[in-house]
Amino acid sequence: MYPELLAPAGSFACAEAAFAHGADAVYAGIGKFNLRAHSPNFEIDEFGELLKLAAVSGKRVYGALNIMPSDDMMASIEDTLRQSVDARSVPAAFIISDPGVLSLIKEICPSVPIHLSTQSGCFNSAAMKFWREQGVSRVILPRELCIDQIRRLSRLRDVKTEVFVHGAMCVSISGRCLLGVYYGGRHPNLGDCPQPCRIRYRVTPIDTDDNRRVNGCQHNGFDVEETGAGVYLLNSKDLCAVEIIPGLIESGVSSLKIEGRNKTAHYVASTVRVYRDAIDTYTASPSDYKMKDWWREELDAIDHRPYTTGFYDGDPIKQEIFSSKAKAGYRLVGTVKAVIDGRPVVDVKNVFSVESAPISVLPVKSAMPFDLTFDAILELDGAQTQRARPNRLVLLDGCDENLRVGDMLRVRYV
Repeated sequence: MYPELLAPAGSFACAEAAFAHGADAVYAGIGKFNLRAHSPNFEIDEFGELLKLAAVSGKRVYGALNIMPSDDMMASIEDTLRQSVDARSVPAAFIISDPGVLSLIKEICPSVPIHLSTQSGCFNSAAMKFWREQGVSRVILPRELCIDQIRRLSRLRDVKTEVFVHGAMCVSISGRCLLGVYYGGRHPNLGDCPQPCRIRYRVTPIDTDDNRRVNGCQHNGFDVEETGAGVYLLNSKDLCAVEIIPGLIESGVSSLKIEGRNKTAHYVASTVRVYRDAIDTYTASPSDYKMKDWWREELDAIDHRPYTTGFYDGDPIKQEIFSSKAKAGYRLVGTVKAVIDGRPVVDVKNVFSVESAPISVLPVKSAMPFDLTFDAILELDGAQTQRARPNRLVLLDGCDENLRVGDMLRVRYV
């Protein structure tokens, strides 16, 4: 039994992309009570539409209610749960951090499985046993564990386990950070993180009798060389575990999760496509598993910070001090919405023209991306146009490859 591939759905478009490119399930915020307050999220009626999309695709949706709420928020969370039941918009499982929210779910939605957010920090078997006794069926393990620790916890079979395989990491333990509150009054544990860890700082020495001892503790400092522009002192690299997928699968986890509910549909499609093929490649022949060149090329081409395998594989360098984000290799220009008489109908996101070719295609059926050329861009009435402009539908004439609904068209940044 191989683990599910779980993708972020910060919007309906991201969920469509995730399902089309191979995710088994998505996780999405319900209203404002989740840890991505600035992603679009889903209101109750919208969440119902998301569930319908998943049902048609034979997929699952997990609902995030994982903030750490104050007492005055609990009545609204209870109301959200009751509305979900009344609207028949209940997810396949709820993701929670707070015992109070857990209690409400058990009262109002007793048959719905409960997944424990990584934010709760379940690091050991005693904690797993505790949460199982409270009704939790899956624990999202902290990123701070290594594969051996993940293996030991997963093989206990107390509850199912889930781990992150790709996306942003936090300088704090499992996202438990208050720096944003100090920095600008925005509370990360309520989903409103301003990411002060991602900006540059200056390292200013303090004149003490012994610069290597602080409050009686040995302090070796950070191995950084400050430039005139400053350094990213608190900035974590991004997690990329595709090369260690065999170890994670063999550890016995039930779910491999991609972070990114604030990311674009193109980001979701790209990461899902890579990890889908990685899981399937391992499944087909575990002993022959090795990195494919296009996996790394695809992951390098999306918005990201420098990559690390993090704590999983013992990578000692998890901070990136000289940059905050690598430039993406591609710009999304459109998504195929239909095919009429062999011509793809493209929902245009950014300007492109015939001269933009070859355009890279991230396909929904074939594993590897491929290049596309075409002869002309047509309006829906058949009139030819020089340039495809955003927020319009166009036809591509004379394509040298057959396209399918859901295929994404990209051009390389120069």
